[in-house]
Amino acid sequence: MAILTDENYVDKAENVITRLKKNRAGRYLLTTSKIRNLLSLTSTLFDESKVKRFDQLSDRIAYLRVQFLYQAGREDSVKDLVEKGQILEALKEIRNTESLQRFCRYMEALVAYFRYHGGKD
Repeated sequence: MAILTDENYVDKAENVITRLKKNRAGRYLLTTSKIRNLLSLTSTLFDESKVKRFDQLSDRIAYLRVQFLYQAGREDSVKDLVEKGQILEALKEIRNTESLQRFCRYMEALVAYFRYHGGKD
């Protein structure tokens, strides 16, 4: 079964954010700037997917996986998001423009729920 579907990606994003690690004061360890940096990695790809063929983007999708791995390795709070959000697994499932755009919308939903649930710098 697919990690992300049109029916589940918004609810999945909310579930991920509500399970992220918090400090003793109840604030997320993940910062807004860190999650927005991850979103920015996908935003350009989303825009390009509207004008380029999917096969022209496959190397960029692979590089996106590397970038998420790198950021997760640098920061435990990002690793928490990547693991709970099954981001690497979702990236591996991207097979066409539709699944790529769904992944990008999932990243937007993660940021939206992060802010809604009080995520700040």
